[in-house]
Amino acid sequence: MTLTPPAVHRTQPTRIGGARPSHLITTAGVGSVVDLPTMSVVVRGLNAWSPERAEAIAEPRLLARVREVLGPQVRALRKAPWDPDDVEDPWTRTGVPVTPFPRWVRCPRCFRLGPLDPPGQFTLVHRFGRRPDLAKWVHSQCQVQSQVADARKRACLPARFLVTCDVGHLDDFPYVEFVHRGKPCGGPRLTMRDSASTLGPRVTVTCAECGASRNVQQASGLTGRAHLPRCRGRHPHLQRFEPCGRPLRLMVLGSSNLWFSVTASALHLPSTEGVGDVVAANWEVLAAQPSAEIVQLLVEQMPALRALRDVPAAEIWSVIESLRATGGPEPEEATASLLEAEWELLARPTTDRQDEDFRASVTPNPEGYDWLIDQVVQVSRLRIVAALVGFTRLNAPERHDLSPASRLPLTLGAPNWVPAVEQRGEGVFLQLHEEAVHSWEARVAEHPRLVALRDAYARWKQNRDQTPDPLFPVARYTLLHTLSHLLIRQVALECGYSSASIRERLYLGRPEQRTAGILLTTAASDSEGTLGGLVALGEARYLRRLLDVAFDDAARCSSDPLCAEHVPLDPSDSLHAAACHACLFASETSCEANNRWLDRAVLVDLTHDGLALPR
Repeated sequence: MTLTPPAVHRTQPTRIGGARPSHLITTAGVGSVVDLPTMSVVVRGLNAWSPERAEAIAEPRLLARVREVLGPQVRALRKAPWDPDDVEDPWTRTGVPVTPFPRWVRCPRCFRLGPLDPPGQFTLVHRFGRRPDLAKWVHSQCQVQSQVADARKRACLPARFLVTCDVGHLDDFPYVEFVHRGKPCGGPRLTMRDSASTLGPRVTVTCAECGASRNVQQASGLTGRAHLPRCRGRHPHLQRFEPCGRPLRLMVLGSSNLWFSVTASALHLPSTEGVGDVVAANWEVLAAQPSAEIVQLLVEQMPALRALRDVPAAEIWSVIESLRATGGPEPEEATASLLEAEWELLARPTTDRQDEDFRASVTPNPEGYDWLIDQVVQVSRLRIVAALVGFTRLNAPERHDLSPASRLPLTLGAPNWVPAVEQRGEGVFLQLHEEAVHSWEARVAEHPRLVALRDAYARWKQNRDQTPDPLFPVARYTLLHTLSHLLIRQVALECGYSSASIRERLYLGRPEQRTAGILLTTAASDSEGTLGGLVALGEARYLRRLLDVAFDDAARCSSDPLCAEHVPLDPSDSLHAAACHACLFASETSCEANNRWLDRAVLVDLTHDGLALPR
């Protein structure tokens, strides 16, 4: 995926780098700060994109869920704009628009620190063609490199400090105000120098005009907020300001908490709909067609209409005319949960509900694990579509929370489309014995470790001005999540995929009807599927070995006894117990809960007091 920034010193955009389509949903979406080889940029809002070059993705269940969150004006889920025939054209409109951010850069030779605006001091040097990553900012007025042509000068580095507020506004660090302590200066000329220290960062910013100097460390921490001005309410991805005035906090460029995606995802389910249902699901496209012949061409070309390819064109046109006469199809009812329908299909796979994007079959259980596993399902083909509905800063949203209080918008005004990505791959589904899980859950409800987790959950919510969910199943979720992470680690060693490419999908059901299931998947957005390495591990002989090793590894950790004895006590709000990077933590692309709700003690007897699920 090619990133295309707005013009800086020219009237047309220029290509400066690339990213994978899936990154625009998970790690480098709208509002995120992306590190390219020689510069740093922020991905602009959807109002600056070119949706006419973006292919629509058909997934009615997910689109209905997005409409519940963002409003009925959302008409489509679209892939990122990309045309492989245009990759050599630097003036093409395909690509994702970005703008340089932070706007302050530092020359590595003379240490000059300054903004990109107004133009003149720093110049964009770019080579068109196959190497967009060679684009760079250079200090055109650098005295140390005065005899060197701009194309051969060293690239300027993005100034590595930013500021943000609690509601998610993001801005450049106020270097001039900070160094001069709010006092005026005739013509500030700043330099930035680093020096090594064991006592903390020693990054000194000095004004050559008046001699004022200050260490950036004075702006860090809670006490440092008093040395910073108030928030200006800036949204760099929307290129706008809004009233704010909240306290600012210092951030370092590249911090992992600068951007968290708020995404909805859905597993493709084989359709059992009639002609009318398929027409209604694609009404926006079909209603605009003037004749049955044009409709027939669309049916032959559009993947979303593949279910109509065996239906006579006259019958399809008759359904369209009938819906037109009644004013169009009725609005779809709100979906309670995308996971419920998936659970029904995975827990009861049949050959009647299979197509080229979903194939599943039950396989025998691994020997010796009937106490835990009720059913194993090999999903040899699956398709998952994920849509970006917003993002947050500083604090990651909770599992499946699409409307966190701090969610930031993707565009100016109400969006009429959202970026999405579809991935095809494979998976293994484990259905646990509900009777065993339910009885264990009731027995350990007041266990001190689980009570400590519930108390930490209440503190976590309180620290973010939120209300805890009293019905959240702490014990059940911790059990499923811990088992899932143990299997992700073992599967990655066996199937040939990296652990970051294996994702979990947990099924807990509703308070009135609980379920217990784990779906591990791997998928790719740039191919028609994966290679079968994961689904093969669902066979009894392989799965038994994986579970044996997983439970053995759960009994010990290289960080024990600290890891095994960890319990989140007041005032801690960490939402895990016996878990760390050495034993359970997974990458953010794999885990659906940001490495929360993990405890090895629920599966193996670390506490020697009956907490672990009995075998």
